[in-house]
Amino acid sequence: MVLTAGDTYAVTLFLIVCLSVFGRKLYLRIRYLFLAKGRERRWDHIPTRVKNFIVYGIFQRKVDREWYAGVLHSFIFWAFVILGASVVEITAQAYAAGWQVPTPTIAGFSLNGPLYFAEEVVAFLGAIGVGMALYRRYVIRPKKLMHEGMLDATIVLLFILGIVTSLLFYNATDVALGTAALPAWKPISSTLVRLAIVPADPTWWHVLWWTHVVLLFTFLAYVPHSKHMHIIFAIVNTFFMDLTPKGALKKVDLEKTTTFGVNRVEQLSWRQLLDGYACTECGRCTDACPANATGKPLNPMRIITNMRDTLDEQGAAILGGKTDGQPDMFQTVHSKDGIWACTTCYACVYECPVMNEHVPKIIEMRRHLVLNQGEMPAETMEAMRKIEQNFNPWGIGWDQRGKWAEGLGVPLMSTASASSEPVEILYWVGCAASFDDRNRKVAQAFSRILQKAGVRFAILGPEEKCTGDPPRRLGNEYLAQTMIRGNVETLNRYRVTRIVATCPHCFNTLKNEYPDFGGQYDVVHHSQFLRELIDAGRLAPTKDVLQFLTYHDACYLGRYNGIFDEPRDVLYRIPGVRVVEMEKCRDRGFCCGAGGGRMWMEERIGEKVNHRRLSHIEETNANAVATACPYCLIMLDDAAKTKNREDIRRYDIAELLERSL
Repeated sequence: MVLTAGDTYAVTLFLIVCLSVFGRKLYLRIRYLFLAKGRERRWDHIPTRVKNFIVYGIFQRKVDREWYAGVLHSFIFWAFVILGASVVEITAQAYAAGWQVPTPTIAGFSLNGPLYFAEEVVAFLGAIGVGMALYRRYVIRPKKLMHEGMLDATIVLLFILGIVTSLLFYNATDVALGTAALPAWKPISSTLVRLAIVPADPTWWHVLWWTHVVLLFTFLAYVPHSKHMHIIFAIVNTFFMDLTPKGALKKVDLEKTTTFGVNRVEQLSWRQLLDGYACTECGRCTDACPANATGKPLNPMRIITNMRDTLDEQGAAILGGKTDGQPDMFQTVHSKDGIWACTTCYACVYECPVMNEHVPKIIEMRRHLVLNQGEMPAETMEAMRKIEQNFNPWGIGWDQRGKWAEGLGVPLMSTASASSEPVEILYWVGCAASFDDRNRKVAQAFSRILQKAGVRFAILGPEEKCTGDPPRRLGNEYLAQTMIRGNVETLNRYRVTRIVATCPHCFNTLKNEYPDFGGQYDVVHHSQFLRELIDAGRLAPTKDVLQFLTYHDACYLGRYNGIFDEPRDVLYRIPGVRVVEMEKCRDRGFCCGAGGGRMWMEERIGEKVNHRRLSHIEETNANAVATACPYCLIMLDDAAKTKNREDIRRYDIAELLERSL
C-alpha cells in the first residue's frame, strides 16, 4: 500500500506541530535545570554509571521490588523500547513506500524477521501491562497511588493502549492485503486476520496507519505537560545516581560558603532538580517512610513533586531575575514540621525506582533553618549545647567518658600506644555506650568478649568526642565539623589504623564521612568483628542461650551500609537461640525512630515510631528482640516499658554472645 502526496504533506505538518510542542516544553524544563546554583559533579566513574544505567534504567531492578508493578512496568517499558523501530519504519513510509528498518544480515539471514516478531510480542504484552495498570488503579487501589487524580494516569494509559493495539491492527490489515513485509514473523497480526477481525480493506489500512501515527505523536506532545515526563528523565536519572557511600553527607566548605543549606529551588544542584522530572509519583518513598506511617506531616514524595512544581511555577521569574516576593521552599515544597520529622532512615531513597535522593534535600533544608535562621526544635538546641560543652549529647562531663570501663582492665590509647605490643584495634565506644546506663552494659560485655578472644585493644576514654553524627543530621554543620576535626587530630596522632564501633551511627560517620576530613581508617562494626573472631576460631560459643527472638535491623547499619547478614550470623552461631524474622526486616526494615537527631526530639504528633516498631515485634510472638545499635536498644527499651511489654527482653548481640562463651 502507498500513501498519497496529501498524506505526506499532512503528516509532515502534524509532526512539525507535535515535535514543536514537545521540544518547547522539554527545552524549558532543561533550561530550568540549569538555573541550579548548587554545584555537583556526576560525570565521574563512567563504567559504573553505564552499569547502573543498564541495571536500574534499562532492566529496572528497583521497580521489580514490587512484583505486580514490576511486571506491568516491564511490559510497558519494553514495548516502548522495542517499538521504537516500528515508529521509525511506519512514519518513514509516508516518504518512502515499503521502507524497512535496516538490520544486519547474518549468514544470509536478515534480522528484520526477528525484529517484527519482537515488536508483535511486546505490543501484546504492552496491552496486558496497561490492563494490569488500570486494574491496579481502579480495583486494587493501593493507598500510595491514591494521592493523585486518576485523569492524567488514565489518559496516558489509554494513549499507550491505543498505540500498541493500533500497531497490531495496522499490521493485520497489511497482512490481509498481502502487502506486509515478512508476514510469517507477525503471528499476532496474522491471527487477527485468520479470526476475520480485520478485513482486507485498503481504507482500513489507511485509517489504521493514521490512527497509529496520530496517537503516537499526540502522546509525544502530551507527555512533557504531564507527570509522565518521567518517561524521558527517569532513565537519565539512573545514570547520574550518587556514587558516594550512602551514609555520607557532602562536606560543606565553612570558609567559602556564605549561605548555608537551601530555602529556594534554584539553590539546589541540577541533579537534585532532575529528581523532580524523574519522579514517577509511585508513592513508594512515602509508603516506606516511618514518620509518615505514624502520622507525622512528612511526605517524601511531595518533597520531590512540590520541588518540581515550584521550579515550573517560578522558573520564568528566576530566569528573569525576579525572585523577590517569591515564596520559599518551606511554603511551597514542605513544611518545617515535616522536615524535622525525618529520621533519615533512608527508606525513601532505598525504595525509589528512579534513584531520587530525598534525604540530602531534607538535610540541606535543615542546614538553612539552623545555620541561617538559627531555628531548630528546643530539645535539640539543648543537646547541641551539651555537645559543645562536654562533647556528648547526654551532657555528662567529658572526663567521665571512660568510667564504664573501671575494673575491667581496659587500656587507654594514651598508655597503650607507649607499649611495646601494638594495639590491634581501637574500640570506638561512642556517647551512648559511654553515658547511657543500659548501653554501658553492652560496652562492658563487648570488652570482655575482646579480652576472651585475646584481642589487643584500647579506648580513647576522655579523648573521645561525639563523632558529629547528631549535629550533622540536624543541620548544625559547624558543630559537626568541630567534633570531626578534633577526633581526626586525635586518631591521627595515635596513628590509628583499625577501628571497631558498636554504634552504627559512629561506624557510618567514621567510615564514610571522616575520609573527607583526612581520617582514613579501616572501620568495622562490632557485628562484623564478632563474626570475624568466630570464623577465626578465637571465639567459641558453646553454652546454650535458650532464647526465641527476632532481630531488628538498624537503618545506619543495614540500608546505609549493607550489613544485614553479619549480626544474624552471630546470633545463628549461639546454641539455643532461635531467630524469627519480622515482616519488615532487612532492607525493608522499619526505623526505631532515633536517627537524624530524632533521638533528641519529642514526638508530639501521631504515634511514636518506636511504639509502631514494638508492634512489629509483638506480631512475631518472640519473647526477645536483639539489635546491634545503642540508639535502637534505647528506643526499643523505652517502647517496651511505656507499652507495658517488659516481658519482651531487649539485647545487643554482644550480650547474647557473651552468655554463650
